[in-house]
Amino acid sequence: MNYGENNQQNNYRSSFSVRFMRYLLAFVLGVFVCYFALSSSRIRQISTGNKISQVIELIDEEYVDKISRDSLVDEAIVALLNELDPHSRYLTKQEVISENQALQGNFDGIGVQFRIDNDSIVVVKTIKGGPSEKVGIIAGDRIVKVDGKDVTKNITNDSVLHYLKGKRGSKVKVSVKRQGLNKLLSFDIIRDKIETKSVPYYSMLDKQTGYIILTEFSATAHQEVATALKDLKSQGMQQLIFDLRGNGGGYLAQAVKIADEFMGKGELIVYTDGRSYGRTDYFAEKGGLFEKGKLVVMIDENSASASEIVSGCIQDNDRGIIVGRRTFGKGLVQSQIDLPDSSAIRLTIARYYTPSGRCIQRPYIKGDPDKYYEEFLERYANMESEADTLAHDSTLCYKTKKGRKVYGGGGIEPDVLIPYEKSTHSDYYKDLISKGLLYRFCFQYVDTHRKDLSKYAKGEDFMRYFEITDKELQSLYAFTKENSVQGRFKADEIKEVKLLMKGYIVQNLYEEKFFYDIYTRIDKDLIKAQAYLNNNFNL
Repeated sequence: MNYGENNQQNNYRSSFSVRFMRYLLAFVLGVFVCYFALSSSRIRQISTGNKISQVIELIDEEYVDKISRDSLVDEAIVALLNELDPHSRYLTKQEVISENQALQGNFDGIGVQFRIDNDSIVVVKTIKGGPSEKVGIIAGDRIVKVDGKDVTKNITNDSVLHYLKGKRGSKVKVSVKRQGLNKLLSFDIIRDKIETKSVPYYSMLDKQTGYIILTEFSATAHQEVATALKDLKSQGMQQLIFDLRGNGGGYLAQAVKIADEFMGKGELIVYTDGRSYGRTDYFAEKGGLFEKGKLVVMIDENSASASEIVSGCIQDNDRGIIVGRRTFGKGLVQSQIDLPDSSAIRLTIARYYTPSGRCIQRPYIKGDPDKYYEEFLERYANMESEADTLAHDSTLCYKTKKGRKVYGGGGIEPDVLIPYEKSTHSDYYKDLISKGLLYRFCFQYVDTHRKDLSKYAKGEDFMRYFEITDKELQSLYAFTKENSVQGRFKADEIKEVKLLMKGYIVQNLYEEKFFYDIYTRIDKDLIKAQAYLNNNFNL
């Protein structure tokens, strides 16, 4: 099974820990060579074919201090893979479980969205039809005990998942504190399969323009995109903005299926080529759901792997226009090999190429994965000063079907560049966003005004009638002052802030879609992409 990368930054390895382990192993081997050269009677014959395992055996048996053999093996595997390329990786058993669950489009749990607030697990909302909703847990409940264990001290997201996720059909007992009640409420919950979404939002931006956000290429991604396309077409969609910003990738097969919905039968989508596997071509096989009509694909620096396959296919076949910023640049394909202890290796077995023949893998130095990710982080940190996406390498120039020049060697470059806009917001505004204070205020506002807000029976009612007033703004100023951030918004920020506050509040009360309904009105890059689609679209 072929994999992309779900999150590039999550693969970043500490240069100190990796290199220290390499030096440590080298040093230990060196000492053994020296020591046994002086004491020839204790020399061991180590066969070259099995040198690593015998060295580990030797350390395990005779090293002066007790060591964890499993940890030593894990570190040795990591060091070996780091000598290959930045995307060949070792996954522990727990990492395999977590990453596979993320890409499957579902997991087993109790069906709540939560937030940690002052060492308290607060239920933001229950999943409709899920186990928690069925037993009567409601938004605003604070989970204080799980199976009798107090969970109100030093709680983290990982520990919450450890307590609440579990095998489908297993039982967990939770005790909650509910506003207005003096005693705890206890619930026995039978865990069940919880569906997750790769398409968190789609809608009509105007009478003819559809909009779809795809956050990852999970096992259900194509099905979700197809559902969105059918619904939007039934609403009169004639042109589409397909948003892959921040999408770190996923399954290659899902990328091919999704690209197929935009391409005519027989058109090349992507091909892979590797030393042991040869070339494999992937063609559009059927009539797609949106083969005609204007198409814009939005990308950014965090779009990677499967996102680059789809955007590269659209660009090379001149099917649509790519708008945004240069993508991450991952053109390597991994195969997951499961190991006996349920850990796994994701080994690079091929490169993928867009239809024009370009590989968009960003350059890297073998044996130095740290530099590879440091370069990305440096680029990310300095984007406000970057006018262009990448200096072109004339030796890596290719042609699209219509003869347009495109370049390989470092991600997908957009046809229409939307530079990273330098913020003109006040320092006060930036502090509130970066420290999460605006969201926290809105979360607490919902928590303390839940009874008053219940008069809005549906999200649509809230959207129509609720407005942020100066009273809420003054409360926000007081809240931020209590959290050591003082200031006021600039006059031209007030409208945007009020929209964001309304969005966060409706997000906590109802469905995610209502937040996006608001955010699409202030998303500057999306507004620019829509204007281009309506006024300047030209292939």
